Amino acid sequence: MTLWPRLRSVASGVTATAFIAMLPPAAGSAWAVPGAASLPKAAVASISAPCVFDLTGMQRFSGKVDRLLPGTQGDAVGAILTDGTEIEMPPGLAAQDHHLRAGSSLTVKGLNAPALHLVRAFALSEKQDLCAAPMPELVTSAPPASAEGRIVRLLHDGDGALNGALLDSGTVLRVPASGARTQYLRPGAPIYAEGYGYQTAYGKLVVARRLGPDRLQAIHVSDEPPIPRGAPPGSTGYDEITAPGGTE
Repeated sequence: MTLWPRLRSVASGVTATAFIAMLPPAAGSAWAVPGAASLPKAAVASISAPCVFDLTGMQRFSGKVDRLLPGTQGDAVGAILTDGTEIEMPPGLAAQDHHLRAGSSLTVKGLNAPALHLVRAFALSEKQDLCAAPMPELVTSAPPASAEGRIVRLLHDGDGALNGALLDSGTVLRVPASGARTQYLRPGAPIYAEGYGYQTAYGKLVVARRLGPDRLQAIHVSDEPPIPRGAPPGSTGYDEITAPGGTE
């Protein structure tokens, strides 16, 4: 199924203003996407979604937003509160509150990981529970980008796994699994990253493909599983495939 039929199916029943706000930018460019605070109230209301699951027994967490964390679609996918708590959100959840910005209050329902100072949010919960609306699949690309500085704090995904860092420059760095396993991601440590980047309403985001303490020591990092080394081309065993049990 191609992109545009998917967008058409999502667009049915959605106002023109909300649908235009969800359209992807031109491929191959960085962009600044309006944040939730910039969306018209009618547009936000039109894409709000009821919660599929019953969240009445889920704990509430509140605080004041220090900064919002950008995602690759130009939206906010998390927040850092003034007390240091990291709030991880699914895409589309922050857009349910068009007043959400640095300095505003935030109340969510979710799961708490005290050791990580992390809350995985499932819903915004001020006067009523608001969950993330289904979002269309957006096909986008971004230009090469780099970032360097010192790590202020580490960032995590919804499962509590390390997946990035906030730098002293304000740049948000996201890294694949192999990057998270390196010794480079430590609070206070110098870091250099190359990859592709986004300039959003919530700040600069760099998704790393090379990572290190500086440019000269940067190594390739990826989500792809390592390919086991095989026999070199032209050798006797090059065309042989060994089954898991050891037989050919």
